[in-house]
Amino acid sequence: MKALREAARDLAYLLDRGYPERASLKLIGDRFGLTAEERELLIRATVPRQKALLRRQKKVRARELRGARVSVDGFNVLATLTHALRGYPLVLARDGFIRDAVRAGKNLRLEPELPSLLGLLEKFFRRFRPAHVGFYFDAPVSGSGKLAARIRIWLKELPLPGEALALRDAERRVLSGEIVCTADGPLLERADKVFDLAGFIVRRYLRSPLFKLFS
Repeated sequence: MKALREAARDLAYLLDRGYPERASLKLIGDRFGLTAEERELLIRATVPRQKALLRRQKKVRARELRGARVSVDGFNVLATLTHALRGYPLVLARDGFIRDAVRAGKNLRLEPELPSLLGLLEKFFRRFRPAHVGFYFDAPVSGSGKLAARIRIWLKELPLPGEALALRDAERRVLSGEIVCTADGPLLERADKVFDLAGFIVRRYLRSPLFKLFS
């Protein structure tokens, strides 16, 4: 862990000064002899200082979701929660968002954990009830349509006003919400208000261990 923290510090130094991300990661990874998995964890945790500050400024508290129109980056949120349920490594990034450390994302099979995932989401949304919540998934990804259909049933069962859709341009619909739930860097850059839904659940309900490379 000490070597990873030192590597994160050195990588942050380079990124803060505008050096290219991948070239900087290779330089630092080679210097510290990091494995491919450690390099992936490192790059997901290390965000240039200015970007990290801007993302933190956009972040809202859970209570602000009450009565708001909320959109959820489906695969991003569910993948992080699935990693937590399976005991896979998670990292608290420099921007304050919690991410899965191996970037499985859309390739991760969610079905085995789906009942547990929906249980966690129900616990959250019963406490912080939005006016509307939309779950959006990338349509080209295998199984996205079935996943959206299952969540639509779940929304009706609660009941909770909302929708779940598999779309070819899911990012645009995600960004249409008043508050965007994601930890995806590019979406965080484009959204006005953001909430780390997976991170909140991981910390409050699951209490999963986290890699913390920045103080």
